[in-house]
Amino acid sequence: MERFIPDELIDRIREGVDIVSLISEHLSLKKTGQNYTGLCPFHSEKTPSFVVSPAKQIFHCFGCGAGGNVFHFLMKNENLTFPQAVRSLSERAGIKIPEANKRDEKIEDAKEPLYKANEFAMEFFSRNLAEAKEGEKARKKKKKRGIEKKTIQEFNIGYSLPQWDAAYRHLRQKGIDTAALEKAGLIIRKDSGDGFYDRFRDRIIFPIFDLKKRVIGFGGRVLDSSLPKYINSPESPIYIKGENLYCLEKARQEIGKRGYLLIVEGYLDAIMTYQKGIRNASATLGTALTPGHLRLIKRFTSNIVLVFDPDSAGKKAAIRSASLFIENGMKAKVASLTEGTDPDTFLREKGIDAFVDKLKNSEKLLDFVIRETKGKEVLSSIDEKVKVVDEVLPLINRLPNKIERNAYVRRLAEELQLDEKDIFAELENRLQKKGYKQEEKRQPLKTVTAYNGLQKRTNHQGAKAEEMLIHLMLNDESIAKRVKDHLSPDDFKEPLFKRLTSIIYNVIESGREFNTVFKTEDAEMAGLFSALSMRELDYDDREQSFYDCVQKIKGAGMKERMKDLQEKLRIAEKNGDKDSSRQILEKMKLLKQ
Repeated sequence: MERFIPDELIDRIREGVDIVSLISEHLSLKKTGQNYTGLCPFHSEKTPSFVVSPAKQIFHCFGCGAGGNVFHFLMKNENLTFPQAVRSLSERAGIKIPEANKRDEKIEDAKEPLYKANEFAMEFFSRNLAEAKEGEKARKKKKKRGIEKKTIQEFNIGYSLPQWDAAYRHLRQKGIDTAALEKAGLIIRKDSGDGFYDRFRDRIIFPIFDLKKRVIGFGGRVLDSSLPKYINSPESPIYIKGENLYCLEKARQEIGKRGYLLIVEGYLDAIMTYQKGIRNASATLGTALTPGHLRLIKRFTSNIVLVFDPDSAGKKAAIRSASLFIENGMKAKVASLTEGTDPDTFLREKGIDAFVDKLKNSEKLLDFVIRETKGKEVLSSIDEKVKVVDEVLPLINRLPNKIERNAYVRRLAEELQLDEKDIFAELENRLQKKGYKQEEKRQPLKTVTAYNGLQKRTNHQGAKAEEMLIHLMLNDESIAKRVKDHLSPDDFKEPLFKRLTSIIYNVIESGREFNTVFKTEDAEMAGLFSALSMRELDYDDREQSFYDCVQKIKGAGMKERMKDLQEKLRIAEKNGDKDSSRQILEKMKLLKQ
């Protein structure tokens, strides 16, 4: 709902909350020179690396990379969205935020009957499981599966009666409108168009909650072996499968303590892990992992452990997710269970200690992909080996770290008994092909945080100059304006620096206060800004440093353009294209000037 909060109001709230006072309420800070330091609340450390700047009203941890302003601290510390953090701090600053406009009030008002319908339905299903005569077989089923009464209550597990319209009649008696019941997916219109019947009948019911603990949908499981085994609520204005995870509202606090999220496949898997004391688990909702899921997860962690069913479908799901995790800068592992057991069954049969041992021995997702794609047998056929390379190499190519890419190429070569030079050559060949050029990707926060800067992964000429110039811009608005007159964002070769420069330039062009560059709700960008703003760089003369950096960046760009022109000239001369050769030579002459 951030669109309802004007920029100027956000600025007033930020200015009205002192960052040192806010953070001091959550951890002990010690004054060190002009700044304050303390032990970072977001990762375990013995030596303080968490720095708060009262002058700049920002914080940065040089250990884990978290950083930003008062909003970002609250977002990180309390798992809030940006709008939620703004609204929370508005009360502290004594600034009232106007309500949403009429149009959006109508949208929100239209959702309320659906939440109400689901809430009443959950109560009905819960009571059926606890009291109804027809619910006896469901109660026996739960007992047999080892689900305790306390767990049933915590998860609001219920039972839908076998009658065709039991829920429909009950909810209508409670005053719930038929249109709301249909839109929420609780009832289905008859083919004849005359009347409705219940979607869920004679099934164990698992309510699905959002992060605000509102009921947004249901999953229903049969009591016997009939099909379909599960049916789920259809998507609605309040329920999107690709943007919600089962049990995340319960797991969110434990995720911060354990440092990772455990992803399982089914409702019972999540419930049983919770019951056994592992409370950082969530389940997908009958769909594959999506970018929406990952955006949701990244609010809490970038570390994932997958415990999918060990059947072929579960393995394929894990393999399909690899590309998604890599592209989103998330670290994923796979815990492989005994063949033929899901987490629910494994925990009941093997116990919690055996399960924890599997988690401790989980392997990196890409290692799992290579192993499963290759199979257990030694491959002798060239075609089989090529097939494995074709499946795995695109994933290796997406890895942002060159050292890691090279290591996996060697691993793949070893597994397939191939010469690593051939695989490296194939990787390079694919990069050169039209349509397979490696894209500039958003680099994950961890790429930067491991850094204490970006120099560990930037090796092109001019990278240091780019870093220093960004630092100068963030600390001196007048320099930022002068840089804008000399360089475009495209002159920066490091993709992250290019993004940062674009944000700085946009702020300058908008005429807003320069410190609003830190206003981004993107936690990754906020961490980058704070890292570069607060990091000490070695220069005495800002003016000379500005001039030197601009010249180095221009020089690096010129060399690249010259190199490109030389290659084009070579190809033109080889093909006997005199006109193209002449034009290229003219461009090279102008470039030298």
